[in-house]
Amino acid sequence: MRATAAGFVSVVLLCGCTANDPTLDVPAAGPVAAAQRITATLDGVALTLEVADEPAERAVGLMRRTSVPPGTGMVFRYDAPVNERYYMFDVPVPLRAVFLRDGTVVSSVLMPPCTEPVASACPLYGAEAPYDTVVETAPETLPDVAPGDRYVVTGTAS
Repeated sequence: MRATAAGFVSVVLLCGCTANDPTLDVPAAGPVAAAQRITATLDGVALTLEVADEPAERAVGLMRRTSVPPGTGMVFRYDAPVNERYYMFDVPVPLRAVFLRDGTVVSSVLMPPCTEPVASACPLYGAEAPYDTVVETAPETLPDVAPGDRYVVTGTAS
């Protein structure tokens, strides 16, 4: 039971490539497509997003993706507001992370790839206030997103 609990805690702490403890081992699996996709708009831009709302999906996030085409990305959803930090370990492409609370942009940050050999050496990125959702896309998808912009889920995608 102790090993199972420790494994669960490790996955939870790595949620969405977050870095509450970046010294933990990162998932060994390759890119994992989230089970669900949604369509949404953010700052008036139409998006098709993979949904990462399970610990295993958030643990892998967009790691090892060689591209994130414009208009696509991943949405990380949390049941309650959090203030976790993200890192770009093993993410070879730059991303924009947009932090939202109740459908409104709190802040956003450009995150360049981290080429360090260990996660603990990568810079940490986060929001200026607690958030319940993070949208990660290619930087050119949302160049003008700003605090106060609205995020609206418009449907499901196949």
